[in-house]
Amino acid sequence: MTTKTIGQEGFFWFFGVVEDINDPQKLGRVRVRVHNFHGDKVKTPTEDLQLASIIMQPTSASYQKTGLSPTGLMIGSTVFGFFADGAEGQMPMILGSLPGIEDKDPAKHDVTLLAREVNPLNKNTIGPEPPSAYSAVYPYNRVYQSESGHIIELDDTPNNERIHFFHKAGTYTEINQEGRRVNKIVGDDIEVVLKDKTVYIQGNAKVEIKGNVDVKVDGNYNLNVSGDIKINGKTINLNQGSNGAARVGDTADTQDSGNAVGTNKIESGSSTVFIGG
Repeated sequence: MTTKTIGQEGFFWFFGVVEDINDPQKLGRVRVRVHNFHGDKVKTPTEDLQLASIIMQPTSASYQKTGLSPTGLMIGSTVFGFFADGAEGQMPMILGSLPGIEDKDPAKHDVTLLAREVNPLNKNTIGPEPPSAYSAVYPYNRVYQSESGHIIELDDTPNNERIHFFHKAGTYTEINQEGRRVNKIVGDDIEVVLKDKTVYIQGNAKVEIKGNVDVKVDGNYNLNVSGDIKINGKTINLNQGSNGAARVGDTADTQDSGNAVGTNKIESGSSTVFIGG
């Protein structure tokens, strides 16, 4: 190495293509074949290429597990960098990657379709699910798309601003320009809350469930309704404890079509109504 102090020689920059992304130390380093420097794989096999370090953006700490991971380059990515040791070429550093169009073939465009005014996602809407709010205009849609197909969109298209998180299986969350949020889960949805939870709905609420519903409450269940309560069911089965009775307010409209099961005592004012039995 002729350079005694890094930076004292001229800036030796290069373009190259990533050939290996498996860094044994998992620091995000890659092996790059530098154009007009390394030659072909016969002259310099991939395993003989020096590991190139990734220079992260200054908004990432890259310290004590904080910040973005330095992973993301793929085999085949075209990168721009420099040799920290100048012409010696043993200390490559990567400053960034360059998208392109291979062989001028539009099908081999490196930029995701979602950033180019094309929405390739077919969400197969079901029930009340609205169609996608996608209406992106280039170059306002900032898109991250992973190798497997996970997608994050931060779309600043004027009058059609949108946020979209998409899992390759089809589960997604999309927020349109009006703040409407659509959640779709194509698999199981599990929520665990270890403390209190409050839900406030200023408008109406509608829940449609195709299967069964089971609710288990270890404490008391208080239901306060200012209007009417209507329960329609093929079979109604009410069970109280040995010392309990079902009670309603001063007025009760209890109808039995003959399908009520069990003996249930409902007291209303001075009247008592028995259902079933």
